[in-house]
Amino acid sequence: MCDPVTATVLAVTTAAVGQIGAYKSGKAQAAALAYQSQVQADEISRAAGNELTERARAARRERAAARAAGSEAGINLGSGSFIAALQNSAMNQINDQGLIIQNERNQQRARVAQTRSLASQIQVPSGLSAALAIGSAGVGAWNDATKTQKRGTAKAVAKAANP
Repeated sequence: MCDPVTATVLAVTTAAVGQIGAYKSGKAQAAALAYQSQVQADEISRAAGNELTERARAARRERAAARAAGSEAGINLGSGSFIAALQNSAMNQINDQGLIIQNERNQQRARVAQTRSLASQIQVPSGLSAALAIGSAGVGAWNDATKTQKRGTAKAVAKAANP
């Protein structure tokens, strides 16, 4: 049988160690999530940048091929229809760039929403909740130990009274 003070100290120490572990674990999870989110953000931005660059190259190739074909065919490169075709190509490029940028924004929004959802599941005990848990463990251990001690004393008294 353990005296109430020893039982309380053991319970408080165990609860404190558990709360410290939970705090460190929660902080580590939050840091890992923040790092993962940043890596995803960088990947999304890099992919969008690569798409924009590739689309610009494709548009330049398309317009250069149109100019070369027009020159070879003897078309006046200053004619309205030829300029309209080049402008159409440029407009298509601008539209594609807008879609690529919008897609990147949507992916970033989805990443942020997912990160927030995952962050809400991480539990980091506050100082108050840790203190309450530690205090509750101490009070519970004290109560249990004093009840056990009283039962032991009552049994000893009863045994002494009835030899």
